Amino acid sequence: MVIDDAGSGDAVDGAVEACIAAGTVDGVSILGSAPGAAGACRVAASAGLSVGAHLNAVEEPLLTMHPVSFERAVSGGGGAREDIEREWRAQIELLVSAGAQISRLDSHRHIHHLPGLSGLIVKLAVEYGVPGVRAALVPDPFARPSGIFLRALARRLARLARQASLRVPDSMAGFGVSGRLNREYLERLRIPPGECELVAHPATRPVWSPGQPSELSLLTSDWFAEWKNAAC
Repeated sequence: MVIDDAGSGDAVDGAVEACIAAGTVDGVSILGSAPGAAGACRVAASAGLSVGAHLNAVEEPLLTMHPVSFERAVSGGGGAREDIEREWRAQIELLVSAGAQISRLDSHRHIHHLPGLSGLIVKLAVEYGVPGVRAALVPDPFARPSGIFLRALARRLARLARQASLRVPDSMAGFGVSGRLNREYLERLRIPPGECELVAHPATRPVWSPGQPSELSLLTSDWFAEWKNAAC
């Protein structure tokens, strides 16, 4: 299980620490532009967690640019790709300078799946010696209206990444209930063969979803620990 947005604030970072104490988290994806990114790197290192770079271009704060709209990211117009590349490089380098051993690249709001940016994230992974890239190969694409579209983009990204000898998990669960992961979802989840990355967004108080504290309660429960051991 991987927690996204690490370093983004005390509510998320407190949830990371609670999951570490419960022994249910395997990795964190650290928001490279967040003020708490360096601290999140230290927490991950001390707990022996894998670290992903959660690359951001769409929300403040950023390191070198103003946020881009989804439309501009899609079109690549106005030098958007160049701006994003510069920003993502700065975020990766910040995490590396904080001591992170980055195992994978992904992005805030999954924008690295977009045409133009999928090639960029593969290029950056190869250049910085990062062995893996997240592709949202969701096993439940009908859980959200955008799921089918995202999975189609993820298949293309996975091909690009594997052609570059990068590691890509076989599936990514949790997208359909992002910010409100619950027991009912996990009980009916059918994980396909191979490696599955369960992505979670717990927090000690609501940050962007009212379900985040309940998600934290689930992820620190004995029930989840048993489910995780059985599923893996």
